[in-house]
Amino acid sequence: MSNLKALVLGLLLLVPIFIFIFITTFGEHHFSLRTYFPVVDDAGEVMYDAKGDTIFRTVPDFTLTSQQGKAFSQSEDLSDKIYVVDFFFATCPGICKKMSSQMTRVQEAYRDNPAIKLVSITINPEHDSVAVLQNYADKYNADPAKWHFLTGPREEIYSLASDGFFLPVVQVPGQQDFIHSEKFMLVDKENRVRGIYDGTDYEDVDRLILEINVLLDEYSKNK
Repeated sequence: MSNLKALVLGLLLLVPIFIFIFITTFGEHHFSLRTYFPVVDDAGEVMYDAKGDTIFRTVPDFTLTSQQGKAFSQSEDLSDKIYVVDFFFATCPGICKKMSSQMTRVQEAYRDNPAIKLVSITINPEHDSVAVLQNYADKYNADPAKWHFLTGPREEIYSLASDGFFLPVVQVPGQQDFIHSEKFMLVDKENRVRGIYDGTDYEDVDRLILEINVLLDEYSKNK
C-alpha cells in the first residue's frame, strides 16, 4: 500500500472519532436555551458567582387571585414548574385576543404535561374581577388546572411586570385603555426568564413550543 493510500485510509478511520468528540463536546450546549437579565452592580458590570458563572435575575415571588377566586402564588402553585406568562386585559380590543388565541395552542401542546403552566395576568384589575376572568377563560376553553388568569392590586401587578419581567405597562390617561407588551415570557423552575416571544406571531409561538421541549430536555439530562 502506498503512503498516500495509507494516509487517506487513516484519515477516514479518524473521521468518526472526530465526529464523536465534536458531539460530546458541543452537542449538549448547542441545544441549551439562553438565560435573560443578568444581575449587574452599581457600575453596570455583570456579576458572577464564586464559580465564575453569571448571576441572573429571578422573577420575584407574587401572590394574586385566580379566576376561581383562590389565592395563587409563585412559591406554591408554580414551584418546580416551567411556566409561560403574559399580561392582558379582558376588554382589550386588539392584541390580547391574538395573544390568548396563541396561548390556547401552547395549552393544547402541553395539556397532558403537569410540569407546564400558563399564567395570564390582567393589567386592569379594577374591571377584571374574578367573575370577568372566569368568563374570559371560558371563551378560550382554558383548563383551570393548566391556565391561570390572575388579578390583584394594581401596584403589585405593575411592579411585577416592570421589575420582574422588564415589560412596560401604562394606562392611557383619562381612558380605559392600556399600553402593554405582546410578549410571552418563558420561565424555568428556578424562576429565571429563558425565552421571550411575540405572542401575536404564529411562528414565534411555534418557537416557544419548541423551546419548552428544549428546556424539558435540559432538566431531564440534569437528573
